[in-house]
Amino acid sequence: MAVSKIYANTLAQLASNKLDEERLRRVVEAPDVATALKMLGDYGYAVDANMSVDGFVVEQTDSLIEFVEENASSDGTADALTAPFRYNNAKLAYKSRFTVIPDDGYYRTALDPSLIVGGDYSQCDNDLSGVLVALDEAEEKRPQEIDLAVARTMYKHILGVSAGAVKRYFRAEIDLKNILSAARMKRLGINRDEFIDGGKIKLDKLRESVTADSFSECFAGTPYADAAERAEERNFSDLGAFEREADDFLCLMTDRLCVDMTSDEPFMNYYARTRTELKTVKTALVCIKTNARDLFYTRIPNIYR
Repeated sequence: MAVSKIYANTLAQLASNKLDEERLRRVVEAPDVATALKMLGDYGYAVDANMSVDGFVVEQTDSLIEFVEENASSDGTADALTAPFRYNNAKLAYKSRFTVIPDDGYYRTALDPSLIVGGDYSQCDNDLSGVLVALDEAEEKRPQEIDLAVARTMYKHILGVSAGAVKRYFRAEIDLKNILSAARMKRLGINRDEFIDGGKIKLDKLRESVTADSFSECFAGTPYADAAERAEERNFSDLGAFEREADDFLCLMTDRLCVDMTSDEPFMNYYARTRTELKTVKTALVCIKTNARDLFYTRIPNIYR
């Protein structure tokens, strides 16, 4: 259901920022996961004391999906912002034909995974059904190849149905994922075609970075230059840090402009922050569960510092 941008942005701002550094610290210092979940309930999350860590994340992600579907300012925006979750379900359902997939790994979307398991793609958009048919014809069973094929198609679909701030967000996300792929290949000493089209950084430049003497110089003059340089300085040994910096970048990219209530920026900022927030909370809960709380403070995104 499409609503006005001002109305959508107002709702997004009211729903955002459940957590800050102090609240996160309190959660991490909880004696157990059940207590941490109760605290998160006090902070505005819908929780059940018997939830697992993954169950909490899936439930909150479902709430994000529902919020976007009900409050996005256009059908295209709703389609683009929920596509990562639909395509994730499709990918898991497809792979469940030949590997075990947990039932609680699926998000709540209109796409019925059981149909895909049975080879029925009638609920899929044209892009998604096309890639699944191509995987069928190739008899593809390699998880990494399936992941890459679905990701490429997902971003093609998103860029085809979005505009403005939404498209800028996902093009930046593509760039960051591509730089991460290049850094991973650099660390492993391999060179494969794992890049996704649609970002602002040319694929030739990404391929060059894998074999270049200076990885970071290939990204000089781009918004990602500092992150690439830090990855190189760490000798690509902590790519998790790069992923956290990527989340920070996407949040701050929308935050700079979210005062314009007639654009999609405030809504995108809520979307980006919520996705980052859920990753952060999951990290916190896992650290509590494994009694490794000190590790959390090395893994917290900079937006919460």
